[in-house]
Amino acid sequence: MINETECELQKAVRASNGCSHPTNGRSRLPHLGDNIQRLSLLLAQTPIIPAVRAPEFVLRGASAPGKIVYFLFGNPEDIGEMADTVVAAGKVPIVNIDLAGGLARDQAAISFLAHRNVQGVISTHPEPLRAARDFGLFAIKRTFLLDSAALESALRSVDQFEPDALEVLPAMAAPHILEKLRRRYPELPVIAGGLITTLREIEDLVQNGVNAVSVSDPCLWVA
Repeated sequence: MINETECELQKAVRASNGCSHPTNGRSRLPHLGDNIQRLSLLLAQTPIIPAVRAPEFVLRGASAPGKIVYFLFGNPEDIGEMADTVVAAGKVPIVNIDLAGGLARDQAAISFLAHRNVQGVISTHPEPLRAARDFGLFAIKRTFLLDSAALESALRSVDQFEPDALEVLPAMAAPHILEKLRRRYPELPVIAGGLITTLREIEDLVQNGVNAVSVSDPCLWVA
């Protein structure tokens, strides 16, 4: 029997291919909250996100537990095929456009991805994230927390454009932003990434309130 959470999750996966909803700036229209809710449902089933860095790990990432697969590489010739592989496995492919080759961070590049089964975009830049939202894709803001000044800068960037999730690097810095971020944006998911070497580190981050952890080591794609 499929439980209620699984039903909602299936709706979320199907909805991620839905219609576009243009927006900009700090607007908090109802559909933006829905996008966050849909991504939160997916993250709840994906405490460890496989972050694929090379073609030979695409199939392994697609067969890992969870509902999301990151691509931290790619080019216009292979991204479509990789995304199809992940979608065929019932997962959501999300591309870090800053790390993909041959793609600019503009509307045309996001349109290209949206028409090749990619269902989310990661970037440190607001422009591709706004374009991703225009095409109905998940928009995940990536930020680096190197010191207290970087933390304040990250909060200001979320004020200017609220993404569907915030990914914080390095992973162990993620808990430091949670208290302030949750006061302003209590529903915004936080993903930790970078410099993860053990399952214990992942467990500690999740227990400290992080929604999910992105991991590039295939040996850790176990939950």
